[in-house]
Amino acid sequence: MRTTILLCLLALPAFAQAQTTGQTPAQPTSPPPSQSAGPAAVPLPSWFVEIDTAKKGEVSRADFLKYRMKSFDELDGNKDSKVSLEEFLKLAEPPYSNDVPGGPSLEERRSRIRAAFQNLDLNASGFIERAEAEAPIQVEFNSYDTDRDNKITEPEIRAIMQRIAQRQAAERQQAEAERRKGLVALNELIDMQMRDADKLDKNNDGKISQQEYLVAAGPADGPQTQGQLPYDVRKKLVMIKFQEIDTNKDGIIDRAELAAYALKEFLETDTNKDRFLDQEEIKKFQEAEQNKTRDLIPKLMPAPAAPAQPRPAPQQQRAPQPAPSGPAPGLPQQTR
Repeated sequence: MRTTILLCLLALPAFAQAQTTGQTPAQPTSPPPSQSAGPAAVPLPSWFVEIDTAKKGEVSRADFLKYRMKSFDELDGNKDSKVSLEEFLKLAEPPYSNDVPGGPSLEERRSRIRAAFQNLDLNASGFIERAEAEAPIQVEFNSYDTDRDNKITEPEIRAIMQRIAQRQAAERQQAEAERRKGLVALNELIDMQMRDADKLDKNNDGKISQQEYLVAAGPADGPQTQGQLPYDVRKKLVMIKFQEIDTNKDGIIDRAELAAYALKEFLETDTNKDRFLDQEEIKKFQEAEQNKTRDLIPKLMPAPAAPAQPRPAPQQQRAPQPAPSGPAPGLPQQTR
């Protein structure tokens, strides 16, 4: 049905507007209670309300065709029951289509209109003839006229619109699920934090003591510590993290503090502020945490012991010098 509507010439102004503005045509409000039929929560399409001016609750084939062909008649300036490509390209311009911020350019809109023209010009004559324009409209009407009585009634169109809405909702959910693959929402991050905390909460009291948290430092010795930092350094790193989470400094991490810390991490990691963490954001956050830890390690490592001072070599004993004969030097000589 979607393809039929897209190819319908007289639906093209609404189609082109939706393409260029990113918005769907405005839907009318629900009819008065006296006219409601079928699922009352489903609004009628705008074209049904505009055609059913007498409020009969039904649209005939002739009225539907006349309504849909209004655009054809507007584009057929010389009234030869044919629309040329030049005439058809007017659909890319006001009032049929307008420039909007972030929307397609005029040339992009013209490119789409050219493609639609090729689809409608079935005999490749270079014109869209009235019969070619009417054919997809007839097909569209048939898709709405489920009981084949040449009328589209409110119950029929409401049931169809309800199915369309349900299908679109399912498609949106599927698209969102695809988009969410690999993304982490805040509630999911908090759940992960809580599951990790439950593994540390050995006495199941809903809180984590310093002693319980120290398990995260790993074993003090044994083959598992091969290649790891010294146990004292790992303990200090773990306790620094404990102090970050334990905001009230009571020596206990409770679930409220865990949730608050998860929120803090989430806001720091969600750099594009789309309320989800993608793999690139998580990677950057982890790298930043690793850099902080790397900067901390030298400050936490034990100071190296001072090297032992070498002992001075023992002094050798000098041999005694013989006493000098004669007078001591520097003293005056005796005279007679």
